[in-house]
Amino acid sequence: MRQQILDGAFGGLTAPRPMLPAETELASQMGVSRNAVREALSLLRAEGLVTRIPGAGTFVTGAKLRQRLDRLEGLAESMAGHQHPVDNRVLAARMATATLFVARQLGIDDGSDVMFVERLRSVGGIPLSVETSYLRPEAGQVLLGTDLARIDIFTLLERHLGHRLARAELTIEAVPADETVADLLRIRVGSPLLLLQRLTFLDADTAFDLETIRYRADRLQLVTTLSRDVPGPIQA
Repeated sequence: MRQQILDGAFGGLTAPRPMLPAETELASQMGVSRNAVREALSLLRAEGLVTRIPGAGTFVTGAKLRQRLDRLEGLAESMAGHQHPVDNRVLAARMATATLFVARQLGIDDGSDVMFVERLRSVGGIPLSVETSYLRPEAGQVLLGTDLARIDIFTLLERHLGHRLARAELTIEAVPADETVADLLRIRVGSPLLLLQRLTFLDADTAFDLETIRYRADRLQLVTTLSRDVPGPIQA
């Protein structure tokens, strides 16, 4: 049942509160007792995947979201087609000192000032990701004192700096959730996360924003389209 919900078998998040079949129907479909179905639904409610409304039924709250990687955009932009709102909880927003790794990625001197932002992001009330950003110091003039709970950083930067973000380099890997992230995302320690590191460039050569995003792997699919462009004739 968990996998069917995550795969959207009962309707995705674009549908208004998709409802599960009745307990008796689920028991018949799966060849188990009604008590077994009730126990499974209790576990799914504890995980935040379903919610029960007395007199109405059991509804899906956590089908997987899909975020495309074809375009450089913030979470709120990519979720614009869904009916569930994106909520941000700002964990930190301050000037900090660049480590050697951050400085090299942004092309600045080691020990330089950088703007540091960390946010917990939720979709439809369900925690989805913990995002940490290190930005060039001039971003502080834009972001400090701004309500980062209500707007994407990309939108703010482009609006105030007068430049379009040009491109980004991505790396994606699977990692286990540590205690801090697990607590924020309301998952078990060691649960799988999709770790996305994105270095965004303000123009062709200026690295501006180094992000580390830890997504709940049970809530999100990363989707893109690939083409095969093979130069020259096809070899036999």
